[in-house]
Amino acid sequence: MICAELERLEAQFDDILTALEDEQLTEQQKQELRAAYERMSHAIKEHQEHGHAGSPCFEGGEIE
Repeated sequence: MICAELERLEAQFDDILTALEDEQLTEQQKQELRAAYERMSHAIKEHQEHGHAGSPCFEGGEIE
């Protein structure tokens, strides 16, 4: 079961991917979204691995 924090992070990640599909973005906007994509990818991975007092996300109970 996915925890609420991971669901929130994944929703933000999806929002970034959707925004990147906009063909009218400037190059600066694309670069900013790509940087946000990298940060969000890292945040999701970190949460999955350590988000619950050092336990993996899917084994954790409450949001830390």
